[in-house]
Amino acid sequence: MLQQILRDMYVDPEILAELDEQQKQTLFCKMREEQVRRWQEWNQKLGDQQPRIVSGKKKNVSFLKGADGEPWVWVMGEHRDDKSIEQILQEEAIEKARKIAEKEAEQMRKQMEAQLSEYIDLTPKIEDLSHHRRIEDDMDIYCSVDELREKMNATPNYTLNHYQNKNKFNFVDAREVLQEISMNTHQKVAQRVALWEKRLTEERTSEIFRNLQKKHQQVAREAEEEEKNKEQLWREQERKAKQAEQQIREIARRARAEHRMTSSMEIDTNYGTVNAGVPPGRQAVLEWYRAREKNRGAGLDDANNIEPWFHGLITRQQAEKLLLDQPYGTYLVRLSERVWGYAISYRAREKCKHYLVNATQKYSFLGNNQMEHDSLGDLIKYHHSQPLTGGETLAHPCPRTSTAAIDELFGDN
Repeated sequence: MLQQILRDMYVDPEILAELDEQQKQTLFCKMREEQVRRWQEWNQKLGDQQPRIVSGKKKNVSFLKGADGEPWVWVMGEHRDDKSIEQILQEEAIEKARKIAEKEAEQMRKQMEAQLSEYIDLTPKIEDLSHHRRIEDDMDIYCSVDELREKMNATPNYTLNHYQNKNKFNFVDAREVLQEISMNTHQKVAQRVALWEKRLTEERTSEIFRNLQKKHQQVAREAEEEEKNKEQLWREQERKAKQAEQQIREIARRARAEHRMTSSMEIDTNYGTVNAGVPPGRQAVLEWYRAREKNRGAGLDDANNIEPWFHGLITRQQAEKLLLDQPYGTYLVRLSERVWGYAISYRAREKCKHYLVNATQKYSFLGNNQMEHDSLGDLIKYHHSQPLTGGETLAHPCPRTSTAAIDELFGDN
C-alpha cells in the first residue's frame, strides 16, 4: 500500500483518518522524500542547459543601531510626542484647505486690482458726466413736464449707479483707496489689502475644511454601508458554497456505496495473495477473512474460541460508540474496510485513537520499520506491556454488546 501511495502521491482521506499522528508524519515524510527524489532526477536530466544569471552587484542593507547595540526601531504611536492618526489627518486636511483658500484669495485680489484700475480710469469720465448732468438739472427747472419726460427718456443708461450695480467691486471702498492713494499713503493701502486677504483666507480655510470633513464623513458612511453589503454577500456565498459542498459529498458517498455494491457481486473470492490496495467492499473483507485469516487463527485463542477483544467487521463510528463509556485504556480489534487487515481502536484520555494493522505474511502496524509478529494475538499481547506509538498500552478489552458482527463473520459455525 505504501508503494502505491508513493507511486500515485495520493492518500485516500478515509485511510488517512485511520492513521495516528506519528503514522501520518511518517507517511508525509516519505511522500516528501519521494518528491525531492523525483525533482533531483528531473534536474539531472536538464543538466546545465538553462543559463545562469550572475549579478555583479550585491545589495547591502545596514541598520541604525540603538544605545543597546541592537537595530533601532521606532513604532509610530508609542512615543508620547507622537500624534494619533486622527490628528495627522486633520492637520493634513487643514493644510489642504489653507492652500486652496490662499489660491482663491490671490485670484480675488487680482480681480479686485483689475476692477480698481478700471474704476480709476473711469473716474474722470464719471465726474464729467456728473458735472454735465448737474448743468442739465439746472436747466430742467425751466422745462415743461413734456420736455422733461423727453430728456429723461433720451438720457444714456451708462451712469454711475448702473456701473456700480454691474460690477461686484465695492465702490465705497474704492473711493477710500483712491483717497489714500491721493494722499500718498500707499503703506496704509498695502496693509488694508493684506488684512483683507488674510481675513478672506481664514474664512475660506474654515469653510473648505468643513466641506472636507463633511465629504470625509459621507465617504466613511458609504464605505461602511458597502462593507456591510459585502459582508452579507460573502455570508450568502459561504452558505451556498457549504450547501454545494455538502451536496457534492453526499453524491460522492452514494457513488462509493453503489460502486462497492456492484464490485462485491463480481469479485474473486481468492484473497490469499491480495495484500495491496483498498478492499472493494464489505463482502470482500468477509470473504478474505474466511478464506485466509480464519485459518491463521486471527481473532481466535488457542482453543479456537473468539477473543474477547475481537469484534468482527464493525465501522469506526460503531467502535467509538462502544468505547465512549469505557475507562481509559480499553481497546478492541476490528476488521478494516480501508486496508487488507485490522484496526485497533483505543480509548485514550482526549479521544478515541485508531491504529491500522497490516496482515501480510506477518502482522505489523502500517508504516516502515514496524515490529512484525507471527500472529495477531502476539501483537496484542506485546502491546499489553509495550506502548503504542501514542504512548498508550492496551489495558482492557472492550466487551461486545452485540453478536451481530460475529455471527455474520462466523455464521457457518
